[in-house]
Amino acid sequence: MAITKIGHLRALHTLWSFRRRVAEGVRQDVRHRYAGSMLGIAWSVLFPVTQLAIFAVVYVFIFKVRPTGLSEGQYVLMVFSGLLPLMAFSDALNAGAASLSNNRSLLTSTVFPPELVPLRALLAAQLPALIGFAIVSAITLVTGTAAAASLVMVPLLWLMMLLFCAGLSWVLSLASLVARDVQQALPLAMAALTILSPFAYTPDMVPASLKGLLYLNPLSYFVFGFQDLLAFGHLPQPLVLAAAFVLSLGSFAAGFVFFRRAKHVFFDYA
Repeated sequence: MAITKIGHLRALHTLWSFRRRVAEGVRQDVRHRYAGSMLGIAWSVLFPVTQLAIFAVVYVFIFKVRPTGLSEGQYVLMVFSGLLPLMAFSDALNAGAASLSNNRSLLTSTVFPPELVPLRALLAAQLPALIGFAIVSAITLVTGTAAAASLVMVPLLWLMMLLFCAGLSWVLSLASLVARDVQQALPLAMAALTILSPFAYTPDMVPASLKGLLYLNPLSYFVFGFQDLLAFGHLPQPLVLAAAFVLSLGSFAAGFVFFRRAKHVFFDYA
C-alpha cells in the first residue's frame, strides 16, 4: 500500500512539473503523425468514423447479431460505445510501448524525464478515439439514448482507462528496448483481448463455460462502463466502476515504480 501511494505521488508530481513540455510534446507527436498525408489531420475524423461504420455493417447486416431486447439502433450504439475504448486502448498501448525505442535520444535526457515519454506518446494517440467519443456522445444526446448527466462520467472513465494503459506502457516500453518482439506481439494480444471483450455481444450470449474468460479480461470492465453510459444511458454498475478504479490506480502506480527502479538496467540495452 505504501509503495502504491509513493508511486501515485511521484508520478503525479513528475507529470505536473513537466506539464507544459508534455503538452508541447503531444502537439508535436500529433503533427508528426499526420505529416505528409494528403488529408492531414482529417484522418483523425475519417479513421474512427470508417472503423465504426465497418464494424456496424459486419455485425448488424452481415452477421445479423441482435441481443434480446435491443432495437437495431440500440445495438449499433452498443457496438460503437464498446468498440471506442478498445480502439483508444489499442492505439495508446502500441504508441506507449514503442515510445522509448522510437526516442532513444531522450533516455538520458536531463530536460525531459524518460518517464514521461510513454505518457506523451499514448496521449498523442488519443485524438481519433476522442473524436469518436464526441461523435457517439452527440448521437446519444440527439436520440435521447443517454442523458447529459451520464455523459459527465465518460471523461472520468476514459481517464481511468488511460491510467491503466500508462502503467502497462511503462513496463512494455522498457521491455521493448531489450526485445523488439514485444511490439510485434502486441497486435496479437490486442486482437485476443478484443475478441474476449463484450463490445458486440452481451454476457448472456456467452456460454457459461466461457464467461470466466470474459470477466478475467480487464478491458471488459471499461467496455461495460462505456456501454452503460453511452448506449444504455445509466451509470455503470458499482462492481464495474470498482474494478476499473482498482485496475487503473494499481497499474499506474506499479508501472511507475517499476520504471523508476528498473530503467537504468534496461537503458543499458538501448
